[in-house]
Amino acid sequence: MQPHAPAWPEPVGRPARPHWWSIQPPPPDVQARPISARRAYTEVLLVFAAFFAAGILAGGETLVRRYPAPSGSWAVFMPAALSQLAACVLALLVTILLSGKRGIGPRCLGFGWPRGRDGRPGAAQSLRIGVWALAALQVGGAITAALAMGNRLGQPAHQDASYVLYTMAGSLAAGIVEETDVLAFVVTTLRQARRPLPEIVAVAVLLRCSYHDYYGVGVIGIAVWAAVFVWLYLRSGSVLPLIIVHVLWDASIFLGQHWHVLRAVSAFAWLLLLLVAVITWLVEVSRRHTAPPGGAGAGAPWLPTAAPSERDGPGTQVREAGT
Repeated sequence: MQPHAPAWPEPVGRPARPHWWSIQPPPPDVQARPISARRAYTEVLLVFAAFFAAGILAGGETLVRRYPAPSGSWAVFMPAALSQLAACVLALLVTILLSGKRGIGPRCLGFGWPRGRDGRPGAAQSLRIGVWALAALQVGGAITAALAMGNRLGQPAHQDASYVLYTMAGSLAAGIVEETDVLAFVVTTLRQARRPLPEIVAVAVLLRCSYHDYYGVGVIGIAVWAAVFVWLYLRSGSVLPLIIVHVLWDASIFLGQHWHVLRAVSAFAWLLLLLVAVITWLVEVSRRHTAPPGGAGAGAPWLPTAAPSERDGPGTQVREAGT
């Protein structure tokens, strides 16, 4: 049986080589040729600096108590909200266009929904990835809260409607820009340069932690969930569930500060999502065990192929993907 076209990024639940620390293959797209490590790191660091260098400096100023909390007014927060949204659009355009020049289209970059065993987009897979991401954020957030020793970004004493609008724009921008530039772009670019997985994970996590420096030692919690996000992205080949969870997580924190009842509502909603995710997983496992081999209900498995190399012999196996 002829397998479907390979998914990007590989591995999707399985290592592309016998050892997970091996050099990673370039994208399977025929137009995406391998690039040099110098080019990969130049693009990664330039894009990162363009959108996050100011945040690193502001975080450092906050850590030493030299960055003042903003004042609450429409004159301050309306332009700031528009600036956040404009930066979000610009970051998307830069990342997609720069990746496209190297043969990595939006779908290969991760702007497509996770796929099931039959190769079709699956809502259940997206939900379970979101729940894993949420669990990582909760664990990482607890570690940050325990180690940050009260360090955090300054907030206005009076949080009026203008500040709420600004935080919603900031939550949307943070989820989209961070997961696009610091996760998807970093991983795909370094993989195209055939870098080892430990190096890719380390770079993605360090970049993520750098602009959260205002937490001090609490940045360890950021590293925890950032590493899990890299794993989820590699496993699913999609950044969309991670963007959605990141946006909702940030928005629920800010809204919970303004309306305390939303904290209880958010906790209930997260528990409900966990329950639904477990149910969908149990249903999928049940169908997998009850479906007759090769029957109509089983569906053709989705089989991504590993990129060949000079070290792969003719017996290179095709691995089955699953979430």
